[in-house]
Amino acid sequence: MAETTQSSADTPEYFSRPLPPYVSRLAFAGGLVLTGVVLIMTVGVQRPGGEEPPPPPQPQPALAVPDQKPQPGVATPRAGLAAPPDRPTVSDAAELETWAKRVASKTRLPVADLSAYGRAEMWLRRQKPGCHLSWATLAGISHVEAAQGRPGPITLAPDVWAKHSMRATGDGKRPDTKNLDDAAFATARYLCADGDDIATPAGWWKAMRVFNPAVPYVQEVFSAADAYADASVAP
Repeated sequence: MAETTQSSADTPEYFSRPLPPYVSRLAFAGGLVLTGVVLIMTVGVQRPGGEEPPPPPQPQPALAVPDQKPQPGVATPRAGLAAPPDRPTVSDAAELETWAKRVASKTRLPVADLSAYGRAEMWLRRQKPGCHLSWATLAGISHVEAAQGRPGPITLAPDVWAKHSMRATGDGKRPDTKNLDDAAFATARYLCADGDDIATPAGWWKAMRVFNPAVPYVQEVFSAADAYADASVAP
Protein backbone atom coordinates (compact mmCIF):
# COMPACT_ATOMS: atom_id res chain seq x y z
CA MET A 1 0.00 0.00 0.00
CA ALA A 2 1.40 3.34 -0.91
CA GLU A 3 2.11 5.64 2.04
CA THR A 4 0.14 8.89 1.91
CA THR A 5 1.60 12.14 3.13
CA GLN A 6 -0.55 15.16 3.97
CA SER A 7 0.80 18.25 2.33
CA SER A 8 1.11 21.59 4.07
CA ALA A 9 -1.63 22.87 1.85
CA ASP A 10 -4.02 20.40 3.45
CA THR A 11 -3.15 21.51 7.02
CA PRO A 12 -6.07 23.37 8.70
CA GLU A 13 -5.57 27.10 8.66
CA TYR A 14 -6.25 27.62 12.37
CA PHE A 15 -3.07 25.78 13.41
CA SER A 16 -0.75 28.38 11.95
CA ARG A 17 -2.78 31.62 11.85
CA PRO A 18 -1.64 34.16 14.51
CA LEU A 19 -4.15 35.48 17.09
CA PRO A 20 -5.94 38.66 16.13
CA PRO A 21 -4.44 41.74 17.81
CA TYR A 22 -7.67 42.59 19.68
CA VAL A 23 -7.40 39.34 21.70
CA SER A 24 -4.17 40.43 23.32
CA ARG A 25 -5.64 43.85 24.02
CA LEU A 26 -8.65 42.29 25.73
CA ALA A 27 -6.42 40.09 27.85
CA PHE A 28 -4.36 43.14 28.86
CA ALA A 29 -7.47 45.12 29.79
CA GLY A 30 -8.81 42.22 31.82
CA GLY A 31 -5.56 42.07 33.72
CA LEU A 32 -5.79 45.76 34.53
CA VAL A 33 -9.34 45.37 35.83
CA LEU A 34 -8.34 42.44 38.02
CA THR A 35 -5.38 44.37 39.39
CA GLY A 36 -7.63 47.34 40.18
CA VAL A 37 -10.09 45.15 42.06
CA VAL A 38 -7.28 43.64 44.12
CA LEU A 39 -5.92 47.10 44.94
CA ILE A 40 -9.35 48.39 45.98
CA MET A 41 -9.91 45.42 48.27
CA THR A 42 -6.43 45.81 49.72
CA VAL A 43 -6.87 49.53 50.42
CA GLY A 44 -10.24 48.87 52.02
CA VAL A 45 -8.74 46.31 54.41
CA GLN A 46 -5.38 47.85 55.16
CA ARG A 47 -4.69 51.52 55.69
CA PRO A 48 -1.39 53.24 54.82
CA GLY A 49 1.35 52.44 57.29
CA GLY A 50 -0.24 49.14 58.24
CA GLU A 51 -2.87 50.80 60.46
CA GLU A 52 -6.16 49.02 60.94
CA PRO A 53 -9.35 51.02 60.23
CA PRO A 54 -10.89 52.51 63.38
CA PRO A 55 -13.70 50.46 64.93
CA PRO A 56 -17.24 51.84 64.57
CA PRO A 57 -18.41 53.94 67.53
CA GLN A 58 -20.25 51.93 70.15
CA PRO A 59 -23.74 53.08 71.17
CA GLN A 60 -23.86 54.77 74.55
CA PRO A 61 -25.52 52.59 77.21
CA ALA A 62 -28.91 53.71 78.43
CA LEU A 63 -29.19 55.62 81.66
CA ALA A 64 -29.75 53.35 84.66
CA VAL A 65 -33.23 53.77 86.11
CA PRO A 66 -33.57 52.70 89.77
CA ASP A 67 -36.83 50.95 90.63
CA GLN A 68 -38.21 53.22 93.35
CA LYS A 69 -41.83 51.95 93.68
CA PRO A 70 -43.17 55.09 95.41
CA GLN A 71 -46.58 54.95 97.01
CA PRO A 72 -49.40 56.77 95.19
CA GLY A 73 -49.80 60.42 96.17
CA VAL A 74 -46.74 60.51 98.42
CA ALA A 75 -44.16 62.13 96.13
CA THR A 76 -43.69 63.53 92.66
CA PRO A 77 -40.70 63.08 90.35
CA ARG A 78 -38.14 65.84 90.38
CA ALA A 79 -38.44 68.46 87.66
CA GLY A 80 -35.73 68.28 85.03
CA LEU A 81 -33.69 71.11 83.60
CA ALA A 82 -36.38 73.51 82.39
CA ALA A 83 -36.92 73.84 78.66
CA PRO A 84 -36.32 77.31 77.16
CA PRO A 85 -39.02 79.99 77.42
CA ASP A 86 -41.71 79.86 74.76
CA ARG A 87 -41.45 82.85 72.42
CA PRO A 88 -44.70 83.15 70.42
CA THR A 89 -43.46 85.88 68.05
CA VAL A 90 -39.92 84.65 67.30
CA SER A 91 -38.33 81.30 66.51
CA ASP A 92 -36.99 79.43 69.50
CA ALA A 93 -35.76 76.41 67.53
CA ALA A 94 -32.07 77.20 68.12
CA GLU A 95 -32.55 77.55 71.88
CA LEU A 96 -34.56 74.32 72.01
CA GLU A 97 -31.88 72.43 70.08
CA THR A 98 -29.12 73.74 72.37
CA TRP A 99 -31.12 72.70 75.41
CA ALA A 100 -31.89 69.26 73.95
CA LYS A 101 -28.23 68.60 73.17
CA ARG A 102 -27.22 69.57 76.70
CA VAL A 103 -29.83 67.30 78.27
CA ALA A 104 -29.04 64.48 75.84
CA SER A 105 -25.41 64.45 76.94
CA LYS A 106 -26.53 63.81 80.51
CA THR A 107 -29.59 61.58 80.08
CA ARG A 108 -28.38 59.62 77.00
CA LEU A 109 -31.73 60.19 75.33
CA PRO A 110 -31.91 61.11 71.62
CA VAL A 111 -31.81 64.82 70.86
CA ALA A 112 -34.90 64.57 68.63
CA ASP A 113 -36.91 62.93 71.44
CA LEU A 114 -35.86 65.56 73.96
CA SER A 115 -36.80 68.32 71.53
CA ALA A 116 -40.31 66.86 71.35
CA TYR A 117 -40.62 66.63 75.16
CA GLY A 118 -39.13 70.09 75.66
CA ARG A 119 -41.40 71.67 73.05
CA ALA A 120 -44.45 70.16 74.77
CA GLU A 121 -43.32 71.64 78.10
CA MET A 122 -42.81 75.02 76.46
CA TRP A 123 -46.25 75.07 74.83
CA LEU A 124 -48.04 73.87 77.96
CA ARG A 125 -46.26 76.54 80.00
CA ARG A 126 -48.25 79.10 77.97
CA GLN A 127 -51.49 77.15 77.45
CA LYS A 128 -51.76 75.71 80.97
CA PRO A 129 -49.42 77.75 83.20
CA GLY A 130 -50.80 76.22 86.40
CA CYS A 131 -50.04 72.64 85.30
CA HIS A 132 -46.23 72.86 85.67
CA LEU A 133 -45.61 69.83 83.49
CA SER A 134 -41.97 68.80 83.19
CA TRP A 135 -40.58 67.18 80.06
CA ALA A 136 -39.17 64.46 82.34
CA THR A 137 -42.64 63.00 82.87
CA LEU A 138 -43.11 62.64 79.11
CA ALA A 139 -39.69 61.01 78.85
CA GLY A 140 -40.67 58.63 81.66
CA ILE A 141 -43.87 57.64 79.85
CA SER A 142 -41.96 57.01 76.63
CA HIS A 143 -39.42 54.91 78.55
CA VAL A 144 -42.12 52.65 79.96
CA GLU A 145 -43.94 52.41 76.62
CA ALA A 146 -40.72 51.28 74.93
CA ALA A 147 -39.98 48.78 77.73
CA GLN A 148 -43.40 47.25 77.15
CA GLY A 149 -42.59 46.71 73.48
CA ARG A 150 -44.69 49.46 71.95
CA PRO A 151 -42.73 50.85 68.97
CA GLY A 152 -42.88 54.50 67.93
CA PRO A 153 -44.28 57.57 69.73
CA ILE A 154 -46.38 57.58 72.88
CA THR A 155 -49.61 55.72 72.16
CA LEU A 156 -52.95 57.35 73.00
CA ALA A 157 -56.43 55.88 72.64
CA PRO A 158 -58.26 57.11 69.51
CA ASP A 159 -60.84 59.09 71.51
CA VAL A 160 -58.13 60.75 73.60
CA TRP A 161 -56.17 61.61 70.47
CA ALA A 162 -59.24 63.08 68.80
CA LYS A 163 -59.90 65.35 71.79
CA HIS A 164 -56.40 66.49 72.76
CA SER A 165 -54.22 66.26 69.67
CA MET A 166 -52.78 69.43 68.16
CA ARG A 167 -49.96 70.03 65.70
CA ALA A 168 -46.83 70.69 67.75
CA THR A 169 -44.82 72.54 65.13
CA GLY A 170 -47.48 75.04 64.11
CA ASP A 171 -47.02 74.37 60.39
CA GLY A 172 -50.74 74.07 59.69
CA LYS A 173 -50.73 70.34 59.00
CA ARG A 174 -52.95 67.81 60.72
CA PRO A 175 -51.61 66.12 63.87
CA ASP A 176 -49.90 62.82 63.11
CA THR A 177 -50.06 59.88 65.52
CA LYS A 178 -46.69 58.67 64.21
CA ASN A 179 -45.01 62.02 64.85
CA LEU A 180 -43.29 62.15 68.25
CA ASP A 181 -43.65 65.94 68.49
CA ASP A 182 -47.42 65.68 68.04
CA ALA A 183 -47.72 62.64 70.31
CA ALA A 184 -45.76 64.30 73.12
CA PHE A 185 -47.81 67.48 72.82
CA ALA A 186 -51.12 65.60 72.83
CA THR A 187 -50.00 63.62 75.88
CA ALA A 188 -49.03 66.82 77.69
CA ARG A 189 -52.42 68.37 76.90
CA TYR A 190 -54.14 65.23 78.17
CA LEU A 191 -52.18 65.22 81.44
CA CYS A 192 -52.99 68.88 82.05
CA ALA A 193 -56.63 68.73 80.91
CA ASP A 194 -58.19 68.73 84.39
CA GLY A 195 -56.30 71.79 85.62
CA ASP A 196 -54.33 70.01 88.35
CA ASP A 197 -50.88 71.15 89.42
CA ILE A 198 -48.63 68.27 88.32
CA ALA A 199 -45.80 69.66 90.41
CA THR A 200 -47.65 68.40 93.51
CA PRO A 201 -47.81 64.72 94.47
CA ALA A 202 -51.61 64.68 94.45
CA GLY A 203 -51.82 66.38 91.06
CA TRP A 204 -49.12 64.26 89.41
CA TRP A 205 -50.56 60.95 90.58
CA LYS A 206 -54.11 61.96 89.67
CA ALA A 207 -53.09 62.93 86.14
CA MET A 208 -51.01 59.80 85.67
CA ARG A 209 -53.74 57.49 86.99
CA VAL A 210 -56.10 59.04 84.44
CA PHE A 211 -53.50 58.33 81.76
CA ASN A 212 -53.03 54.77 83.03
CA PRO A 213 -54.76 53.54 86.21
CA ALA A 214 -52.29 50.72 86.85
CA VAL A 215 -50.14 51.63 89.87
CA PRO A 216 -47.10 49.57 88.72
CA TYR A 217 -47.15 51.43 85.39
CA VAL A 218 -47.23 54.82 87.10
CA GLN A 219 -44.48 53.74 89.50
CA GLU A 220 -42.26 52.87 86.56
CA VAL A 221 -42.97 56.23 84.94
CA PHE A 222 -42.12 57.92 88.24
CA SER A 223 -38.78 56.10 88.48
CA ALA A 224 -37.77 56.91 84.91
CA ALA A 225 -38.91 60.55 85.07
CA ASP A 226 -37.06 61.09 88.35
CA ALA A 227 -33.88 59.50 86.96
CA TYR A 228 -33.92 61.63 83.81
CA ALA A 229 -34.65 64.81 85.78
CA ASP A 230 -31.86 64.10 88.24
CA ALA A 231 -29.37 63.42 85.47
CA SER A 232 -30.32 66.56 83.56
CA VAL A 233 -29.34 68.88 86.42
CA ALA A 234 -26.26 66.95 87.49
CA PRO A 235 -22.98 68.94 87.23
